[in-house]
Amino acid sequence: MMFDSRGLSKYAYEALKDLRSRYDKALENKEIKSQDYKQHLQEQKSQAVELYTYVATWGLMRLKGEEIALDKWDPQKPPTIGQRTTKSQEGKREVIESYFRSLENVPGVGNLVNEEGLATLNTMNHHQYLGLTGVALAIAQEFSFWADAVYHDIKPGESD
Repeated sequence: MMFDSRGLSKYAYEALKDLRSRYDKALENKEIKSQDYKQHLQEQKSQAVELYTYVATWGLMRLKGEEIALDKWDPQKPPTIGQRTTKSQEGKREVIESYFRSLENVPGVGNLVNEEGLATLNTMNHHQYLGLTGVALAIAQEFSFWADAVYHDIKPGESD
């Protein structure tokens, strides 16, 4: 099988584009307030930019742990898009979830997005975990790169 490096870029770009488009549509349909929209997208953008540094410094297991810590929704009652924009740190959690979903697209890797993701990482042997970390860093680098393109109109500290 031949490796195509564009695949990693494609995963990151499509993940961020899909994530943003849900909120663009909600704003267009007046389901969310403009200020909540911008604040939420700022969280998404900053998390996407910071992924590489986080994974390089702390590793995949801690990132998965952070996602779990940020996920406080009742699984029986999925939140509306309006509820998501008003919850602090939700934009960060969504990017982390999308990141693990992109990582699952790598052949031979599965069960990273669901609740078993931490157990999946924990049960890998060290060769698998180090190999996955290398791919994860490459995907995180792509998330960071594409964040500026996908969120081109979102500036740090901008409130409206």
